[in-house]
Amino acid sequence: MTDPINSQYDTTPLPDPEGDGSDPGPDHGKDLSGLVPTDQVAWGEPPSFNTDPQAIPKDQGGGDSPPPTAPSGDLRIDLSAMRTAEKSMLSEARAAVATYEEVRAQVMAKKDTVFGQGAHTDGHYRNLNEKSYDNYVPGKDNPFAPAGEQFAADMNPAMERALLQAGMALEKLGEYIALINHSGQVYAHTDRQCRFPDPPASH
Repeated sequence: MTDPINSQYDTTPLPDPEGDGSDPGPDHGKDLSGLVPTDQVAWGEPPSFNTDPQAIPKDQGGGDSPPPTAPSGDLRIDLSAMRTAEKSMLSEARAAVATYEEVRAQVMAKKDTVFGQGAHTDGHYRNLNEKSYDNYVPGKDNPFAPAGEQFAADMNPAMERALLQAGMALEKLGEYIALINHSGQVYAHTDRQCRFPDPPASH
């Protein structure tokens, strides 16, 4: 090993890591693929604001009816602008989900070999014109395969945790878009239920 070379351009170098790096992480060797979500955008078009809103489940902020409150002031809302923003977010969500799913599929398809796990050299014939057992040299394990296995034992769960976090962020985006749509439906429902008060009694 050689001594590290300090860069003249890095005025705040990172401190030397503690230990020799041989201690495995807490997820070493774990298969976390079962935690990785498969995401999709369920809506082609968002539900109409003219559709009565559905009750929000308790685990998403619903629950018992809130206590009565004082009447609010005047409300102003631009449902057209809300719908435009909602459709824009849906479009961005589709692109993000497509990219996430592409990365997720790549990780799941390649994670067991991408770091050289199980690598071995192919067998060959000493004399290509004589394909006999005595002339065949069998393959053998690649000397880097054990290091690949050790590295993958840390990297695979790290990649799966990163996918989990990205997938959950996309799910939260979907919940936010759904709540925007719910808000538009609640306003429209309230507007449909509005009635002028009875005229005052004549004297």
